[in-house]
Amino acid sequence: MRRVTSSESSKTSAPRTSQRDASVDILRGLALITITINHITGFTDRMHMVGMQFPTLTLWGFSSAAEIFFLLSGYLVGAVYFSAAKDVPIRQFAGKVWLRAGKLYVYNLVLFLVLLPLCLMSRDLARLSFYDWFIKGGPATIADFLILYIQPYCLEILVTYMVLLASAPIFAMLLRLQPLIALIASIGLYWFAHENAWFNIIGGTPVGDWHWNFNPASWQLVFFGAMAAGRYRLLASMERRAEGNWHWLIPPVLIFTALTLLFLAQSWYSFEVAYQSKIRIGPVRVAHAMAVCWLIMSVLWVWPRLQQLWLMRQCAVIGSNSLQAFVACVAISYVAGFLWIEILPIHAAYIGLCIGSVIVLGLFANAYMWWKRSRAA
Repeated sequence: MRRVTSSESSKTSAPRTSQRDASVDILRGLALITITINHITGFTDRMHMVGMQFPTLTLWGFSSAAEIFFLLSGYLVGAVYFSAAKDVPIRQFAGKVWLRAGKLYVYNLVLFLVLLPLCLMSRDLARLSFYDWFIKGGPATIADFLILYIQPYCLEILVTYMVLLASAPIFAMLLRLQPLIALIASIGLYWFAHENAWFNIIGGTPVGDWHWNFNPASWQLVFFGAMAAGRYRLLASMERRAEGNWHWLIPPVLIFTALTLLFLAQSWYSFEVAYQSKIRIGPVRVAHAMAVCWLIMSVLWVWPRLQQLWLMRQCAVIGSNSLQAFVACVAISYVAGFLWIEILPIHAAYIGLCIGSVIVLGLFANAYMWWKRSRAA
């Protein structure tokens, strides 16, 4: 048996110096890459593209990357702003998350204005993105966007995130008083919203039932549940148990495989699984999103050297600047949609645009990180 030297032992047991969880950043980066591709696919599919979609987990599962984005964002809010170890005052926590929500509002407004000229040049892009509501209605309809009444395609995620951040101090107060009561209240609100489709905010995209595409009363369970886990650093505890222990992979692999087979069986045997609504984030969708997170993070925990691979490090760069990367991914998706609709609407171009968009997103994230470090220096 090989002897372990004292220096190697100290390296193994030494606590991490970085406060960032690389596995969280990697998974968040993967989610943003998936969101980019799915947004492009949203344009091409509604233009009746012939050919298979670019492969992402969305093709083989109940959830999309949006659920992962909310899960990880909620976790980081709890871990960074409301950690039980620091136990900051509610007023201080509220100030931080409200400032973050205000920053999101500004980013969303800038994104809206930047994308408007692109939609003015493409009638189909304007129609598919719902920008034609603002173009046909004139400058007065900008107020509909400013009060969060009408949201163009891809921008509705940030709006829901803003609402959840703004209301986070209420959940934080309950969480501090009694965690169990806070979680029961969140689950109760979720179930009421899930069972009553009318219990939603009026507006959203100007089609369908005129309600938000991401019902905050439902999606809050994902965000606030993860926020509670972040407050007590649940992932750090799971990582310590999983590191180097391949047996830890058995439960997430079994659950993920079972849910994937159930999803695929819908087309094999012509039936539909209930409770998978995206607007109200059905329980099956929640379970699948959690299974995806558990599986991917477990792989990274069991074999931590994977986190050092170049591809994983690039995903971490994207995930560590999630707000800026998300804004960039929406802009990139619109540009890709414009190019496909107006210049080369064929399947090969769609595949090329998906790959190119991911590369551009990575270049942007690296450039932003370099700029941020230069500014700090």
